Amino acid sequence: MDEAMTMNALKSELLEAEHILNTVYSFERAEPNYIRCLEIIRGAPEMRHQVFKLLTSLFEANLISDEPLAFLMHVLRWSEVREWAEINIRMMSNPIATGRPLEKVIEAFDDDWENQEFYELFSKK
Repeated sequence: MDEAMTMNALKSELLEAEHILNTVYSFERAEPNYIRCLEIIRGAPEMRHQVFKLLTSLFEANLISDEPLAFLMHVLRWSEVREWAEINIRMMSNPIATGRPLEKVIEAFDDDWENQEFYELFSKK
């Protein structure tokens, strides 16, 4: 798969997962999309920076919520995503009121991430 196809496939999976979250309200039904995202990302390690840019730009444009980003970072633990979230919280004028989505992304880096209980992948630990 070439670079453009990889990025389009990843974006498509993320947007489909977000659609599921917004219409069916089911973490479990979005999980297969997240698993496919992980497969795409792991299949193109040389594209890490492009993937980082895609994930953060989709989040900043409110095209994906904190949940897909948190799920992926619970597995991947990319330091640049954590740093990006921490910097964005520090730049907020009122992080207590508006920073919760980014806090959820940061919390996903913890081994005891609260949302892992909703996913089959993490029940196999």
